[in-house]
Amino acid sequence: MSVKLLKPILVALLFSAGTAYAESRTKVQQVDGYFLQPVGNLKVTALFDGELGLPRSDLLGISTEKANQLFAENFVPVNEHNQVVTDFSAYLVQTPTQNILIDAGTAKCFGPSLGHVPENLKKAGVQSEQIDTILITHAHPDHLCGITLNGKMVYPNAKVYLAKADVDYWTSAKNEAKATDFFKPLFKMTRDALKPYQQTGQLIAFTKDSFKVPNVELISTHGHTEGHSSYLVDGLNGQKFLGLGDVVHYAAVQFPYPEASYKPDTHSRRAIAVRKSIFKRASQNQWWIGAAHVAFPGIGHIVKNSKGYQWIPTQYRPDN
Repeated sequence: MSVKLLKPILVALLFSAGTAYAESRTKVQQVDGYFLQPVGNLKVTALFDGELGLPRSDLLGISTEKANQLFAENFVPVNEHNQVVTDFSAYLVQTPTQNILIDAGTAKCFGPSLGHVPENLKKAGVQSEQIDTILITHAHPDHLCGITLNGKMVYPNAKVYLAKADVDYWTSAKNEAKATDFFKPLFKMTRDALKPYQQTGQLIAFTKDSFKVPNVELISTHGHTEGHSSYLVDGLNGQKFLGLGDVVHYAAVQFPYPEASYKPDTHSRRAIAVRKSIFKRASQNQWWIGAAHVAFPGIGHIVKNSKGYQWIPTQYRPDN
């Protein structure tokens, strides 16, 4: 074959290969937003709700320079506003007899980058009608709003458990009137989310003495809100999973420096004391942790080190 004939064929082949490569790149998508983790006889599934930027200015009790150094050393992503990109997750915990959801995500309360728990639950092979128990760590919208969509139950067969202290506070017109502009919208969000469950008697506003859910121990972690609660689920043979809630927001900073606090905490000193206490207990007992605002899947262990504490993320393994 002559060089004159060969040249256009080579050009065509290169163009075809380049086009195919470009098409393959445009078709690639991120994996589905769920992650499976066995914990004893439990099947724990992390459910990605989305991501949002948290302002650096909301991190208190540590110098800006030190915090920024820790964010940089841990390669924490930032958004176009130089805010710390933070993941939002909920956790499905399946025992041999229960389908428990720890927190429920945001639904439409915080914009389009969040609200993906229901779709990721379905991708994980579980229908919303199969959830029988929802344990809400606290009444902030990114944990509570997802139980309801457009005024209707997302989980029609579930009992929703939320600390009475949070129910009372966040449904109070008196507290709403006194709230800052930042918190004021949260009161209506809470009332709207709870309303259909209240109407059918499926909302359980519990106290420390009245909380009763099989296989689950209530751990009071008040501080971030009045009734903030964490839930320790027994997987037998010493294996336990703790749904931590909002004990941690800035993981790169608050694990090594648990005295660093989050500005929206209702009771800052109490939140700091709770963080130190729960880190110590989790480390000593080697509990599995599900942390809502630690990088997805937010499942791992907390261990003591020379500085403070360290987050050890779980390792991916095939689902056998």
